[in-house]
Amino acid sequence: MNRHNKFLTYSAFALVSCLSSLAIAQEPTTDDGVFTLDQVTAGETAYNGSCKACHDMKFYRDIWSYWEGKPLEGFWFRIVAEMPSDNPGSLLDEEYTNILAFILSDLGYPAGESFLDPYNGMSEITISQRK
Repeated sequence: MNRHNKFLTYSAFALVSCLSSLAIAQEPTTDDGVFTLDQVTAGETAYNGSCKACHDMKFYRDIWSYWEGKPLEGFWFRIVAEMPSDNPGSLLDEEYTNILAFILSDLGYPAGESFLDPYNGMSEITISQRK
């Protein structure tokens, strides 16, 4: 292999390596199916029992632009800390997470195969802009 071909081969390898690491480093967003349909179903039940009396789904549509671009975990912590307003933090973490999945689904984000878990990767998920 001559010097020119070696240079091209090494350059191509370096470029592929850089592009691969960029793809790996990309953080997930709410557009990436970060919750399951089972979580949405369970979340709807929990929402109807604990949230619906004070918040219809329009409430979330009206405030959502504030959260776009921020970590999903921040919204999760906000609802845990403040809801239900008469007894904040009274639900199980799983219930809050399922409610969050229901809200995300209602806002138009896709369900997927990933199980949304506040203790396993939620801090790395960014809320994408609603379409």
